Amino acid sequence: MSNILETPSYLCFCPLCQQRNPGRGFIVSARTYRAHQNAAIIHEAISGDPSVESTDDDTRMDIDNNYGDINNDNVADYDYGFDEDYNDEGEYGDVDGLLPEQFDPREDEEHDINSDEEIRPAIDIEFDGAIVDDNEAHEISIPAGSPLDHLPNPLIYIFVFLVLFQINHISERIANTLISFISVLIGGFVGEEIRQCIPHSIAGMKKWIGLDYLTEDLRMYSACPTCHAIYPLPGPERCTNPSRRMNGTLCDTPLLKSTSTSTRSNNRGMPYKKYAYYPLEDSLKRLFMRGNFEDKIEQWKSRHMEPGLFNDVYDGMMWYDLLDPNTGLPFVETPRSLMLTLNIDWFAPFDSGYSCGAIYLVCNNLPRADRFKMENVILVGVMPGPKEPSTYEINSYLEPLVDSLLRLFNGITIPTFQEPNGTVIRAALLNIACDIPAARKVGGFTSHSSTRACHKCTREFVVFPGTSNLDYSGNNIDREHGLRTRESNASAAGQWLEARTQAARTRIERETGTRWSQIHRLHYFDPVRSVLIDPMHNLFLGTADRMVRVWREHGLLTNADGVDMQELADGVVLPPGIPSLNRKIERKFGFMTAADWKAWCLVYSPFVLKNKLPAAHMSNWMNFVNACRLLSKTSITYEEIDEADRLLKMFVGRCCSLYGPESITPNMHLHLHLRETIEDFSTIYTYWLFSFERYNGFMKDAETNQKDAFELTFMKRFIEKTGALDFIHTKISSRLVGRQQELEVLLKIAGQSHIHNQQNQAQYNPLIFNQLSSDPTIDVIGSEPLPADTLLSMSEGQKTRFNGQPYELLFQHYQQHYDGVYTIMQRTPGRICCYNEVEKFRSIEIFGQQYRSASSKSIRGSHIQALFLQHGDVVAWTGQVQYYFRHVLVVDRVPKQHYFAYVRWYRTEAGQRFEQEGLEEWRNRFMADDRHSILPVHRISSQVAIVAYGTQGNPNTSKIVIIPLNRRI
Repeated sequence: MSNILETPSYLCFCPLCQQRNPGRGFIVSARTYRAHQNAAIIHEAISGDPSVESTDDDTRMDIDNNYGDINNDNVADYDYGFDEDYNDEGEYGDVDGLLPEQFDPREDEEHDINSDEEIRPAIDIEFDGAIVDDNEAHEISIPAGSPLDHLPNPLIYIFVFLVLFQINHISERIANTLISFISVLIGGFVGEEIRQCIPHSIAGMKKWIGLDYLTEDLRMYSACPTCHAIYPLPGPERCTNPSRRMNGTLCDTPLLKSTSTSTRSNNRGMPYKKYAYYPLEDSLKRLFMRGNFEDKIEQWKSRHMEPGLFNDVYDGMMWYDLLDPNTGLPFVETPRSLMLTLNIDWFAPFDSGYSCGAIYLVCNNLPRADRFKMENVILVGVMPGPKEPSTYEINSYLEPLVDSLLRLFNGITIPTFQEPNGTVIRAALLNIACDIPAARKVGGFTSHSSTRACHKCTREFVVFPGTSNLDYSGNNIDREHGLRTRESNASAAGQWLEARTQAARTRIERETGTRWSQIHRLHYFDPVRSVLIDPMHNLFLGTADRMVRVWREHGLLTNADGVDMQELADGVVLPPGIPSLNRKIERKFGFMTAADWKAWCLVYSPFVLKNKLPAAHMSNWMNFVNACRLLSKTSITYEEIDEADRLLKMFVGRCCSLYGPESITPNMHLHLHLRETIEDFSTIYTYWLFSFERYNGFMKDAETNQKDAFELTFMKRFIEKTGALDFIHTKISSRLVGRQQELEVLLKIAGQSHIHNQQNQAQYNPLIFNQLSSDPTIDVIGSEPLPADTLLSMSEGQKTRFNGQPYELLFQHYQQHYDGVYTIMQRTPGRICCYNEVEKFRSIEIFGQQYRSASSKSIRGSHIQALFLQHGDVVAWTGQVQYYFRHVLVVDRVPKQHYFAYVRWYRTEAGQRFEQEGLEEWRNRFMADDRHSILPVHRISSQVAIVAYGTQGNPNTSKIVIIPLNRRI
C-alpha cells in the first residue's frame, strides 16, 4: 500500500460519515471528500437542514503539509470507469458482484489504481479508543440478491433511465450530480436504509443495476512498450518475445511499473501498457440472443436480384467464392454462417499526439440499413498508445482475434434466440477495410512508400533519377499477367516467416512487397483480393486533397481565388447531411474532414472552380468528379463501372502530362484497381469507412483522466452503448411488466426506434420502390408501399382541409388513376368520394435522408428532382416542395392512404453555361401549378443543391444552378 503520508487527506463530517461513525468522521481522499460535500450541499438545499457539521480548516487533515482548498483546481480530473476491479488474471474481482448488504457507497467512486490517492482507514484518529476502518462495508437490512429485486418499479425506471441517458447524452460528472440529487430527493419515500445503499456515482450505478454484465467477458493483457507482444495478466515481469534484431536475444523490456507504490497484495506493479480484448465469440453470443437477429441475417437470401446490377455486398463475386469444406457449397448458404468485415483505425483521443487503435468487425449478412448501426458493430479491442505498432508488430494484437476466427470457421455451439438449447454458428472473415497504412500492416504488405507499393499488382516502382521519390505514373494495368495472386502471396509470406535474419526478411519484402501476417493463418482468406481499397481515403482524403495542393503549387489557384470561391460556396443551398465548408476554402482548405472533401468534390467544385481553372485543367478535374459521381452511387452497373474506370485512367494520364509524373501518387495508381474491388465486393457504398469514423468519434468523447488505462475506458463505454438495448431486453423488461410506456421510453433512449405498422410491410420491396422514382413510365398512384422510416416520419402531422386549387389538383390526380371519383360537392352513394381532409407534414425521411419543405424552419433539403416523360424523352424536373401530406381515399369501402408532396416546379432554361460540369441552369421562377404539383413521394428521384446565379430580381436574368446529387437507396 502506498505511504499514507504521500497523499493529501481530509476529515469528513458529512451526514453519511457522521451516521456511520458518529462524532468521529472519516479520513478520506480529496476526491471522496469532494463527492461527499456535493451530496451534502444538495441535501441541505432540499431539506433546509445544515448538512456539514464542521467546515473548519482543521477538519482538513493535510498530512503531508501541502495545504490547499478542495476545489476543481486542486483536485485532478479522473475517469470513473477505470479497471481497478480487474485482478491479475484479467478478470473482474468480487466488487462487480456486490449485493446490497455488501455494497459500500464509497466503492463505486472509481479511482486510478496507479494513483497515490485512495480511500484509507482513519487509523491515525482515535476519539473513544476505537479505530475507525473506512473500508468496512455499510450494513443494511435488504436481503441478498440483485438490488433491483428490492426496489419498486418507479425507482428501477428512474435509475435505469439515468444510466441510459448518461451513456447517450450527458457526461459522467453531470450524471453524478443528478444521482446525488435523486438520492436525497427520494430518501423520504423509500426509507433511509435503501437510500444509503444507492451508489454515489454513475460508475457505481451501472454496477448496481447490473449493466456491467456487458463487459464481464473483457480480457486484459499486458503489452510490451517496445515490441508490442502481449501477455494475459498476470503475465511475466519482463518481455520474453525474441528481439526484433533477430540475434538470439530476448526483448527483455520491463512490462510492469515499479512496485514501490504498488497497492496489490502480491507486490506486483501494474503494466505499463494494457490491451483490452473482448472475445469475438462472446460478442456473437449477445447478437444471436436478439429476437430478430437470426431472421435478419437470412434476409439477403430472399432479395430480388437484377442481373448486371451491384446493389450490395451479396452481388459481388467474393460472397459466394468461399466454399464449405464439408459440403462444397458456398459457406454462406448454411444457416447462421456470418461473413465479417474487419476495420482497424487509429485515432488521437487527446490533443497531446497520443494515438490508440480500435479493432472493429461488422456482419455483412445484416441488411445494409442495419449493418453499420452502432448496436450491431463489434468492438474487438483497443490497442494502447502512445504510438502505432510498426509493420508486423500489429500481429500481437491480431492473434487472439485470428484464434477466434479459426474456431468460428469450424463452428461453435451457443444458445440463440431461436434455439435456446444451443445450435452451431459459424463466421469467416470476408474482407479488410482500412486506410492504406493500416491495410498494409494488417494484410501483410509493405508500405505505400516501398518499391512494391501496390498490393494488387506486381509492378515495381522505380525512383526518379537523382532523388529518392518513386515514380507512380502510368495508367495501364495488365490484368492478364500483372496482378498478384493468392498463391504467390502465401508463398512470399511463408518465406518471410521462415527467414532467420532481419536482412533476409528485408530482401523478401523488397522483392515481393509481402511480409507474414496473422491473417495468413486463415487458410481461406485471400489478402490480395480481400484487402480493400477504401474509397473514402483513396478518392476524397487522397486525390481530392492532392489536386488542390497541386493547383496551388502550379499557381493555378491563388489566395484571392480562394476568397472568391468561398463566396460562391456560401451561396449554395444544401440538403441536410452535406457539410457547409464555412471559411475552409478561403483558409486554404484547412481542417477538412473526409465528408468535407467528398462534398467539395461532388457538390462545390464543379460550380466554384468554373472560370478559375484553365479549361484543360478543369476538363480533367471533371473526369475525376464524374468518376466519383458514378462510383458513389448506392447501386452501380457493369457499364457504369467501365465508364468510371475509363474516366479514372484518363484523369491519371492527363495529370501526368499536365503536372508531370512527380504529381502522381500511390492513391492515383490505386484508382486503376478500384474496378476489381467493386466486382469482388459490389458498390463502394457498402464498405467505405465513413461509418467507422463515427465510431472513433464516439470513443473520443468518453471521459478519461488522460493519464492511464483510458483504452479500457473507451472499450467499456462503447460496449455499454452498443449493448444498452440488450441490457433492457435481458435484465429490465421483465421487471417492467405491465408498464409498457416506461419500457418504450427506455428502449427509445437506448437507441431503438418504433415503427408504426400503418401498412403491410411484407408488401414493401426496396427495388420496386426505387423503380417508381427511376422509371417515369410506371403509373404511380401514391398508395404503394413505402419504406418503414418514411411511414414513421408521416405518422402524425397537422390535420387540415384542402380548399381551392390544391383540392382541385388532388382531384385531377385521382381522376387519372381511379374511375368514378367524385368531389365532396358531387358525391354519389356507392362511388369514390375525394374528401378534402388531409394531414400535412413539414418534412419526411426516405432511407434515413431528411427531405424538407418550404414550410420547414430551414429550406435546406426542400429542392428535389423527379423524372417525367416529355415528348417521348425522360427529363428531370426541378422543384421546391411546399409541404408533404397524407390523404385517405375510400376505394370499394376500403380506406387507402396516399402520400404526396405538393411541389412547385421551376421553369426550364435552355442555358448550356454549366453543361460541361454536369450542372443545370434553370430560371428562378416557378411554373403555374397544375396536376403535376401533386407528386407521390415515391416519385421523388433525388435531392439537389441549388445556388442563385445571374442578376436576381430581374425575371429575365435571374437564374439558379442545379447541382444534382445521388439518391441514397
